[in-house]
Amino acid sequence: MNKAILKYIVPEKDGGKTVEKICKTRLDISSKLFVFLKLNGKLTLNGEICKSIDIVRVNDILEVDITEEEASLNIVPTNIPIEILYEDDFILVVNKTRNMSVHPCMGDYENTLANAITHYWAQREEKHKFHAVNRIDKDTSGVCVIAKNQFAHGVLSSQIKNKSFKRKYMAIVHGVINPDHGTIDMPIKREKESVIKRIVAEDGKDAVTEYKTVKKGEKYSLVDIVLHTGRTHQIRVHFSHIGNPLLGDWLYGSGDEERELAKGHLLHAYYIEFFHPATKEKMLFNLPLPDDMSRIDI
Repeated sequence: MNKAILKYIVPEKDGGKTVEKICKTRLDISSKLFVFLKLNGKLTLNGEICKSIDIVRVNDILEVDITEEEASLNIVPTNIPIEILYEDDFILVVNKTRNMSVHPCMGDYENTLANAITHYWAQREEKHKFHAVNRIDKDTSGVCVIAKNQFAHGVLSSQIKNKSFKRKYMAIVHGVINPDHGTIDMPIKREKESVIKRIVAEDGKDAVTEYKTVKKGEKYSLVDIVLHTGRTHQIRVHFSHIGNPLLGDWLYGSGDEERELAKGHLLHAYYIEFFHPATKEKMLFNLPLPDDMSRIDI
């Protein structure tokens, strides 16, 4: 199995700092992870295991082994095809199909993205815990980023919080939105009597959705959406609230009556942009509309 190694060649500005200082300020390693790494001999300086208090010199080579060597024990490997968009020792990026949950849940323990990826890694004799970075609904298709270790998951989660992890969606909604572009800024909370349903409410959490109509017809519109927050069901709740529910949405629209047109709400995570957790390179993934959306007559 390939190793996930962070390598840092000490520049002049960092000479005289401790290994711990470099790891936390230059390599974005959390305090919790750092403790694990130092206790398990995962830090080396010029090829030798080092201590957190060791001082680095200019041109020294600090290497940190953040390879994860345990699989998620509660996820059953299932042989399900997956479309891989990108993979290295730190991340895996896939195009998730509609009608597939990301994580195992009640009533669906073996047919999720987690099951499929766990099987894929097992076939390659790799061991990683399943760390989904951007979680999308079962009926939402599109780009899904999986971290292959705790370090990558922590860095990418921080990017979501500081809004450098950017997400765009395409949705087919009922009717014509007026105005045809704008921002929906309405707080969301869980409905009191429901485990899963969310509603717009003044005492909810901030939720901001920016949209632009790409194409509109008599019955439906194709909408380009940018998420500025990531509340559960945010897009579905917002568009239902303004009177334009997603086509096929059984929870916030009339999806149960639209099975011939849509097997689930027609929402596609087509664009993801973030910075690679190790190399800091900008990563960008842009997908076309899936067949079940492109065939809808708008």
